[in-house]
Amino acid sequence: MIIDGLEMNNWSRPVIEEVRSGGVDIVHATVGVWEDTAAAFSRIGAMRHLVRVNSDIVRVVTSVGDMDRAVADGVLGLLLGFQNSTMIGDDPELVGMFSDVGVKCIQLTYNVANHLGSSCYEPNDGGLTLVGHRIVEACNDFGVLIDISHVGNRTGLEAVHASAQPIAITHGNPIWFHDAKRNKPDDVIHAVAERGGMIGVTLYPLFIGGAEITRADYCAMIARLVDQIGIDHVGVGTDAVLGWEPDALGWMRSGRWNRPERPHDIPLFPPWPDWFDGPADFPSLAEGLDEVGFNSEERSKILAGNWRRLYGQVIG
Repeated sequence: MIIDGLEMNNWSRPVIEEVRSGGVDIVHATVGVWEDTAAAFSRIGAMRHLVRVNSDIVRVVTSVGDMDRAVADGVLGLLLGFQNSTMIGDDPELVGMFSDVGVKCIQLTYNVANHLGSSCYEPNDGGLTLVGHRIVEACNDFGVLIDISHVGNRTGLEAVHASAQPIAITHGNPIWFHDAKRNKPDDVIHAVAERGGMIGVTLYPLFIGGAEITRADYCAMIARLVDQIGIDHVGVGTDAVLGWEPDALGWMRSGRWNRPERPHDIPLFPPWPDWFDGPADFPSLAEGLDEVGFNSEERSKILAGNWRRLYGQVIG
């Protein structure tokens, strides 16, 4: 089994087939970033339609039992998630309503501060707000995994300690590996692990040091991280972005609040390493884990088992 802790693809049948070509069985799939409530439900509806007309190769999963059945049936399982909380507003009941239609992971903030707390890119992190505490409680109540990948460090730490359930950094790396604002310092990583959560190490080029980083260096980072927090708290969250037009990154990063003024200001997707150009290259990553000394049981935990354990504990 291979579980990818986060992909932000523009899903289609060819994208599903490309993901499956790498042996991926389950993906935490982003279905909301900047949307309000109505637009988020529309995106979920579009995903459900895509799944229904391609039911021979994909399905939505909402439990570990669903995941195991998808694996047995040879189809890709999609665990739906949001990378923001704009669609929830200040209503914790919406967490339950979205959970009912398959959204089982919510990131508290995206690239700017919101009503729950601060983003990792904000110059000042005010911490988890009163509404943030209530939404964390609602996620616990409704079986929704909390994600702090893009969340500010103070807000993230406060969310870890406010949550009755383990939480996740679904796609991020230690800041000691690459100094980027979205990567995490040791105190955040340790807090997540100590309370039973995990980090999905990402392969997005901007957070590993660029396309030039070697497989050996990346897998050595995973080995050091395992030594730091334990084998049970590390997985993979590639942050793959398949199927998008080249200029889609501007919307992903900034939504409507920071539109580029000129065409040449629109950011383009960065090149990925040749040894991992997307989920189709999971076999290459597995080889790299072998080369740095992980045995088959440890490799299986990193590639799937730890996510399966966390999903089982939080979402059921």
